This record gives sequence, structure tokens and C-alpha cells, in this order.
Amino acid sequence: MNLHDLPALAVPDGDGAARAPSALPAAPAAPPGHPFHAGRRLAAEQRWAEAAEAYAAAIALAPQDALLWLNLAHALLKLDAVDHAAAAARQAVALDPGCTLGLTIAAQCLARADRQQELALLLQSADLDAHGDVGLHLQLAAALTRLARYEEAIQACFGALRCSPRCAEAFAQLGSVFQLMKMPEEARESFRNALALGGSTVGLASAIVFASLEASSWPALTADLAALEALVEGGAGQPMPFYCLTFPWTRHQQLAASRAYAERLFADVAMLPPCPPRAAHARIRVGYVSSDFHAHATAYLMAELFERHDRDAFDVFAYSYGDDDGSPMRRRLMAAFGPHFVDARALSDPALAERIRCDRIDVLVDLKGYTLYARNRVFGHRPAPIQVNYLGFPGSLGSPHYDYIIGDPVVTPLAHADGFSEKIAQLPRCYQPNDRQRRIGSATDRRRWGLPAAAFVFCSFNANYKITPEVFDRWCSLLRQVDDAVLWLFETNAQARRNLQRELRRRGIDPGRLFWAPGLNLSEHLARIQVADLFLDTLPVNAHTTASDALWAGLPVLTVRGESFVARVAASLLEAAGLPELIADDLAHYERIALDLARDRGRLAALRERLAGQREHCALFDSAQYTRDLEALFVRMVARHDQGLAPGHLAAAPAAAARAPARPERQAGK
Repeated sequence: MNLHDLPALAVPDGDGAARAPSALPAAPAAPPGHPFHAGRRLAAEQRWAEAAEAYAAAIALAPQDALLWLNLAHALLKLDAVDHAAAAARQAVALDPGCTLGLTIAAQCLARADRQQELALLLQSADLDAHGDVGLHLQLAAALTRLARYEEAIQACFGALRCSPRCAEAFAQLGSVFQLMKMPEEARESFRNALALGGSTVGLASAIVFASLEASSWPALTADLAALEALVEGGAGQPMPFYCLTFPWTRHQQLAASRAYAERLFADVAMLPPCPPRAAHARIRVGYVSSDFHAHATAYLMAELFERHDRDAFDVFAYSYGDDDGSPMRRRLMAAFGPHFVDARALSDPALAERIRCDRIDVLVDLKGYTLYARNRVFGHRPAPIQVNYLGFPGSLGSPHYDYIIGDPVVTPLAHADGFSEKIAQLPRCYQPNDRQRRIGSATDRRRWGLPAAAFVFCSFNANYKITPEVFDRWCSLLRQVDDAVLWLFETNAQARRNLQRELRRRGIDPGRLFWAPGLNLSEHLARIQVADLFLDTLPVNAHTTASDALWAGLPVLTVRGESFVARVAASLLEAAGLPELIADDLAHYERIALDLARDRGRLAALRERLAGQREHCALFDSAQYTRDLEALFVRMVARHDQGLAPGHLAAAPAAAARAPARPERQAGK
């Protein structure tokens, strides 16, 4: 998982979309018996497919009538035929460019079809101030945000505020843009303005807490978190699921938030007809769905797994809806999947679901979960008989559209099943895959990284939002007790850097003992991290990819085994790496272990030597065995389905043996 991702929706509650009305005005001068009247009657009865046919018949009689095209677009949108709806709405706007209603419906259709570039061009070509519709400005802001055109998105938010200076949703969208620009303090104040103007209380209150964590700005954090918890307990709603992962909440609280979000997200998604029976003895078809098939943390973990899949027993597909960054990783992944790498950027959610169904996928895997711009609604269409939550989101997705969550005995013990809507499917060792081909650059002198040569270096390369006041207090306590120690942190944003330096001074510690690491490419990062002495993990959000990177580079990681999935990841990694003594029971125990290692450097050196000696054969980095174990888990899922059994918990089985080559009946690509 890459927890550097932001929540699934940038705006805390609502998507900033221009809202189409539930019914459209009648077309003028339609004589009795005109098919338009039948369309209106059928639409009133919510018989949308028949209504669309009637409107199409009316258009055949009057193809220049913009309002007929709008009614057709409206009906098609109700059918979730978003591509056809967008085309009809665009035709209406072409016929009547000054029609605000036409722009509104066209914007909604293009947004639902995820055609952000077209949407931005459409709205930027219109005089939105003349239309005076705040929703159109907000839709433009949302599209520009998705296109990472943040300065223009801010101007679109200001356009919304010109129309309606007290528009809560405009301030919420503005906060989302600031968040993406790594300006969390400005984001927080925008969210506070939205809350004061009557915006969604729980959504905005949770965004405020998360922005404070991102900025490492803690003066109001305790009070803001308490206020949020009071709202939730009072029945005011639930936060975004991603935010909940970063709060000190239980797995049950996290599940409640995911369930509430899933109910909204999938409410209007039409399921495809039931999947046809799977061909007997056919290769199992696995489809991975993600936006991260490029230079991204998820790809760095999974690349070798994709390459190692047994093509005699499995057909493996990638459905990529993210950018093609032209990187070596992108090329590597495309080669791994070959003709089954599907660039799905131009496909709407329904169209992508249809493509997956046509490919006869048996096991469909969501690698994103509820993270930024994830296309979870594809899974709501039920294109595959078995649908799986894996790696991207360390918690339940709270939806019946996901049958299984893949974990292991540490992150998802069966005793924690009450925290998941999915059935738990356990790998026998660590749930996290790893790529043994990650190249580690040569260790360099500390002075290259601006570190004192003789110091004891505690480091934490987690994103700044994972650093809580409680964890930082422990780090500062260690600095007080270890005279030659320094702290080396990853700089996510300049505001967190400034605020953490202030927090050091407040605790009576020289800010000169805090050092900062910028972002680097993976090979350089793996070379750099070797010069630290001990990696200090965070709680309640552990290091994930960052922890396995440290262990791969030979740096011991110290963690606390927490309550929920997201707080147990590093413990799973350490068990699989053969270093269970670096798993603490609580923060007090964590501090004692860190202090002991800083004082007994011979013991720490022995730990490093043990890690280096077993790196090549420990469970954490055994990519070949991991692939066999994951495939065995897929086989168990499919076997239950083929026997007509509902999904059930799949406890960890012994490590799978290498599979003998099979001669499947189904040919690749058929």
C-alpha cells in the first residue's frame, strides 16, 4: 500500500459536481402523439430504457431541438450509460451554447465518464460568470484538480465564490486543492471556513484533523479529534475511510466508516447479469485493477510477482487507469502482462466492467481501495464472480461487492474478522509482496546526506501525517537520553518541517539535532537509508513500503504491534524478516527497546548482521514462494466458487509447493 495517497474523494463530502435536475422541462410545441410525451411519461415512471428510446424517436423528428437531446442525456445517465449520455449532452450544448441546463447535464455526464480533459475544455470555453451557476464553477474546479492543474483549479474555486461568497462546497474544494499542493495549513483553514458555512460536519471535521496531521500542527489536534468523535457517536455521519486509518480508532470504527462510504458510492451502480459458469479445468484468470502501473510504491512491491505468475495455470491481466509515465517500471509491467495489459483510461466505469466481463476474469483484484481517484465503482458492476481487496487499502472496504481481503495471521488474524465485511484470506507468511530486483545503490558517507559522521542516527522516512504527538514525544525522550543521537525525517511538506522544528524547541531540544531527507528515486533512497542506525516506526499508521525498503537495504525497523490492520503491517514484515524482537507491545516498550539498542551498539550491529545474512532467503523477500502462496489462495477461492459455496474465511495454509506444469483447456486470449 502507498499511504502517501490521499482519500478517495478530495472534497470531504460531495464531489463538486454540477447537479442535474430530477426532471427536465417539456419541449415546446410537441403535438399530441409526439414520442416526446411518451418519453416524459416513461421518465416519470423511472422506466429509463424505454424513455431513452422515446426521446431518440423524438430527436429523429426534430434533430435540432437541444432540449430533446438533454432529455435523452438525462435518461441515459439514469441508465449509467455515461458515454452515450455525454455525447447526447454535448450535442445539446452545441445546439444551444447559452443553455445553463445543457452545460450542467453535459458536465455531469463527462464527469461520470471520467473524461476530465473534455470537461475542462467544455467549461473553460463557456462564460461561466455569465451563466452565474456555482455548480459549473465547482465542476470545473474538480476537473482541473483531477488533471493536476492546481493553480487553475484555485481560480475556478474563486469563480464559485464570486457566484456565492458563502458557498461551503467552494471552500471545501479549495481545501482539497491546497492539500494536493502540499499546503495543509491553508487546506485546514479552508475546511474550517466550509464547516462554519454549514458544510458537512463530519466530512469537514475529519478533513481538518487530517490536515493538522499532514502539517504536524498539533495545538488544536486533541480538541478537533474529540469534536469529530462526538459527532460520529451522535449519529452525524462517518468520515472518509482513509482518514479513519490515520486516527487512533479501532478496526470497528474503521469498518463503520467504510460501510457508510460504500453505501453512498455503490448506491446507483447497476450490476451486470450473473457471470456464466467457469470452464472446467480452464486456467484461472486473474485481473489486477489499479492506477499505479508505473513508477509507484505499489508497482515497486508487485513487479516481480506479476513476472513470476505461472502462465501454465493462470492468465493474468492488468487494467490500468493511471498515467503512462514512460518510466522503466511502466515498460517492465507492460512486458510482464504482455497482450493482457489493458490501458483503460479512456473507458468509463461501465465500459471497463464490460471489458472485464468479456475477458472472463475469475478473480478481480482491487489494488487501490479507497484512495485518491480509485475507480471502485467498477467493482460495483460485479464484472467478476470473485472480487478481492488487496494491498492498496489496509482495512475493510465495507461493501458486499468485495468477497475477500488478503492478509496474513498478523495483520488479519481470524479473531479480528468482526472488523471486516470481507472474508479474510490469509497468506501463510507476510501479506506484502516484495521485488527482489530493487537495486540498492552503494552505501555512501553520511556527509553526503548532511548527517554528522559520529552520531547515532534514528530515522523515520514515513510521511509526516503518520507522526503523532505521542510518537514524537518518545522520539524526543530518546534524544534526551542518547547524547550523540540525531533524528532524520522525510520531508513531505515544508510546513511540517517548520512545525516539527518548533515542537523540538518546545520540548527543550536543539532543532539542530533534526535532519531532513528529500524525495529521491528508489535506488538512491535505498543507498541513503543504509547510513542510519535504526528506523523508528509510527503508530497508528505503520510504515508499509517504507519499512520493507529499509529492511531490504539492511536497516533494522522498530515498531509497535497495534490494534488494526494499518497498525500491524510492520510487525508482519518483521516476523517474515526473522526479527520479531523488534516488535514492541506498546510505546513505552518501544522506547525501552530503542534506548537499549542505542546504548548497546554491539547488539544492534549483531541485528544488522543477522538481517544482512538472511535477507536473501527470509520469507519477506522470497518472491518465488510468495507467488506460489498467492496463487494457491486464488485456487482456494475459485474452488469454493466452483463448488457453489459462498466466500468463507481462508485460514493460512502451509506454504504452497511448486506447481507442475498444466495443460489447460482454455487457450490464452480465448
